Amino acid sequence: MGYYYINRKNSMADRIIDRDKLQDLYINEIIDGMDVKDLCALVYDYMDQNLESYSVNELIAEVEEYYPELLEESEAN
Repeated sequence: MGYYYINRKNSMADRIIDRDKLQDLYINEIIDGMDVKDLCALVYDYMDQNLESYSVNELIAEVEEYYPELLEESEAN
């Protein structure tokens, strides 16, 4: 498939795999097999994990910049 090289002098154990290319192919195969619901769940989990590392002040600043109405809604509740 073009993502590994076999040194004919040595065994298959000596093959050199283009890891980045293999990883790219693998990720794209997984994504191609997903429907919109799966992709949304994946994005949600990624964003949730990323935002967990924010302090409360960092989260508020992020929300203020992109969706300030969310802060207004939370203050009204």
